[in-house]
Amino acid sequence: MLKTLPRLQDWDRRLARVTEKHLRLAGEWGGSDCLLTAMDAVEAVTGQDPAQKVRGTYSTEQGAAKLLRRRKAEDVEQMLAKLFPVLPSAFMAMRGDLAVVERDGVVSAGYVCEYGVAVKTETGLAFVPVTSIRSAYQVGDR
Repeated sequence: MLKTLPRLQDWDRRLARVTEKHLRLAGEWGGSDCLLTAMDAVEAVTGQDPAQKVRGTYSTEQGAAKLLRRRKAEDVEQMLAKLFPVLPSAFMAMRGDLAVVERDGVVSAGYVCEYGVAVKTETGLAFVPVTSIRSAYQVGDR
């Protein structure tokens, strides 16, 4: 698990820039998929990129699955639980924290923002209500 880092003083503005960037950035395995988009949010909040070493090392869904297996995680939910403190209740998640949601039968990682949970899609971002959070993870100190 990563140690809990302090939130940057301007984390909220930095997080808003991540949302703006990903609104118009199409989903791409290994470049702009759900996990890497969530890691962009972590970098905005803390200044640290936990995915720095894996960016660009895969380009398919199968490659992403292989990356998770090498890290002893079956899915993004297990991967996030290895990296960040799990919040005991999804209702404790605040802007800048990470979340896992299920929409249309697909489990995705995302981040909590002012519009709900931002999750990557093929064409940009979708916003899912926070009531859809399956699990949540603390990013930065409170």
